Amino acid sequence: MSLWSRLFGRRDTVSWGEKKLQKDSGLLDTLVSDPGTIPMEMDRRPQITPWSAARLGTIFMDFAHEATPTRLAEARLARQCLSKFWLSAPIDALELLYGSAVGQSYRQMIGTELASQPLLRDEESWRDHLSERLQSGFDRPEMANVLLAVMPYFRRGKMKVRNCEQNLPDWLLEDYASLFEPELLPRLRQPSPLERRALAPAGAGAGGVASVAPEPELPPLPQLSAFTGAQALQLTGSEEFLTRLNGLVNLFEIDPDDGAILKELGGFRRQLGQIWLDTPDDQLQPLFESSFGDLYRKFLRSGYAGTPLAEEDRQLRGQLAHYVRNMTRPKATQVVLAVLPFYPPGKIGFAGGEQFMPQWLLGALPSLYAKS
Repeated sequence: MSLWSRLFGRRDTVSWGEKKLQKDSGLLDTLVSDPGTIPMEMDRRPQITPWSAARLGTIFMDFAHEATPTRLAEARLARQCLSKFWLSAPIDALELLYGSAVGQSYRQMIGTELASQPLLRDEESWRDHLSERLQSGFDRPEMANVLLAVMPYFRRGKMKVRNCEQNLPDWLLEDYASLFEPELLPRLRQPSPLERRALAPAGAGAGGVASVAPEPELPPLPQLSAFTGAQALQLTGSEEFLTRLNGLVNLFEIDPDDGAILKELGGFRRQLGQIWLDTPDDQLQPLFESSFGDLYRKFLRSGYAGTPLAEEDRQLRGQLAHYVRNMTRPKATQVVLAVLPFYPPGKIGFAGGEQFMPQWLLGALPSLYAKS
């Protein structure tokens, strides 16, 4: 069984060589042409390749964690799958799809170093053909499809769209700039003139002195536990704290309906979150890879995060989740680590924010809830 079949459950597959490329290029050229001028040709034996956005996301995160030859091959095939998907996606649904789970897996891909790997010959041909199509001009309606399909095949900084702010849709512009023109990001992230007017203080009308709208304040982070700051960090080396937490996790796995255990674990969950919130940036990775980090992952794998939340915990989770809607904020990685124990497996996603996560966390995400 081929690697493609092992990934997506097929026993036969079409090779991705030059004949296939020629066939696809024909489809691309007629993407939005008058259907009355195109002969209808359908394969009597349609090739069906089942795939899921969640599976592709896992492939890219596994590759980001450790770029073994097998994982690189899987990532190449997953990239091919997404590239072909965008070419066949309806142009009036692109923004919706980009904001969906498919778009999330795509952003996971472009956040990895996959594009820095040398391209195979067929991949080069595929990239070059799509690039030629882009050079024909951005006045054609399918150009956003083509751009999404070709972007993952260019190294960072090695592709440039002329007049990108006029030619690219707003929903794609920032991700494009982060890959190929990062010098544009400060300007793109400034409030628009309309937003600045909305933020301006009342009374700065005609004849008055114009006021500069203040920068929007960061949403406050909640206090999750009574032990904060240095006291919270000291718990990471406390034998009593770690032993009790480990024992509670073991007891929960034996009897997940014991009310007393559930209540006590709730307090430990908030304390775990507070520890991460108070951890300095330069200590995050060492702590994550320490014995405390091992116990944190054991806590996630126990299944406790899937138990119903009390109303107070639901509000705390909402505050933390609101903060990481923008992963460029200070302490965003700390907040992610703090909020994960409040979400069941598979119930948290990052709308492009994963590209701002450190690699050591991004690579670990797929296995955080997995049983050993």
